[in-house]
Amino acid sequence: MWGLPSVNDLELPPGPCFIYGNHSNNYDPFILNAFTRLGTATAGVMTMEYLESGPIASLFTAVGIQGTRKRVPEPHLIRRIYRMLDEGRRVVIFPEGGRRWEGRPAPWIESTAKFFMRAGAPVYPVEIIGSYVAWPRWAPWPRPANIKVKVHDAVDFSDRPDLETGLARLKAPIAADETIVDPDIRPSRAFRPAVGLDRLLYRDPASGEFNGLQITSGSRIQGQSSQTAWRVLPDSRLESTQDGSILSSADVYATVRSLPILPDSAGCIVSNAAEVTISDVDGNAKSGHRGSRIALYSDRIEVADLVLPLESVLYMGLERSDRIWLMSSETRVKAYLPEGSVLAYYDTLNRIAPHINN
Repeated sequence: MWGLPSVNDLELPPGPCFIYGNHSNNYDPFILNAFTRLGTATAGVMTMEYLESGPIASLFTAVGIQGTRKRVPEPHLIRRIYRMLDEGRRVVIFPEGGRRWEGRPAPWIESTAKFFMRAGAPVYPVEIIGSYVAWPRWAPWPRPANIKVKVHDAVDFSDRPDLETGLARLKAPIAADETIVDPDIRPSRAFRPAVGLDRLLYRDPASGEFNGLQITSGSRIQGQSSQTAWRVLPDSRLESTQDGSILSSADVYATVRSLPILPDSAGCIVSNAAEVTISDVDGNAKSGHRGSRIALYSDRIEVADLVLPLESVLYMGLERSDRIWLMSSETRVKAYLPEGSVLAYYDTLNRIAPHINN
């Protein structure tokens, strides 16, 4: 389905290095191996969700993939990466900490940029052109886009730049808006392209209602209490069923993310059914709850029978497109949402509790 032609045919020299790129597509780690010679498959860093159990986890571990909890401090991970470089490995790291939701650049994990600048190994950016339109994070199925790969020259740190300057150099090669692609890359068809879009557009931009947009068919999404109605095109753009105008789903998401936060009379902002696991910070499970709820209030989160004051939450992260985890100094909570959007919680917490992950 994806031919993966190289734009500039740049071949990396032998020896240890870092490889990084934009990341919207579930297959991006494999795409970054498409231009490496046989027998030189990369090692790398991957979110822990894929390394916890099962045959896939065993395969990734065997080829040198290291697991990370993203924004949680992990000094042992740094030591393991240095060891891989000493062994001559090429190490893939996605510095935004996970797949982009809407195909536009996300904030970098600054500790990753610092590591790239200080480790002493060459750092190669790789641009995956068509990653988002080929398979958005929120979509359950890929689309037949014509992905291309562009390998850039190593980022130059020979003048010992400060972090701000070095970070700007690292960001520039992968800073493109992935929703804007040439016609030869854009998919011409897609299987049920609207399915999952309500995970990205978790509020109706007209009414402001959480969970206010409903997938009404494989290619249509509309407001439950407004006149909002779109046909979803194969490349995830939105065509109005009223006047035929076309919007980027990323632009609509930007609107959704900036809507005023209006708690109800009890202070609740958003609530959804969830399957919840509560453990200690080392992952030792204390309890599991099916058929429970996760409710975000102005000052707390209620999950099953646990109440977490927002001030006690230190870290949070998203896994796949339907799981969120939260960590305090003593407790780790993981919630799976079969319906509704984990992104609604993540974005809202970033706004009302900016100390988290900082």
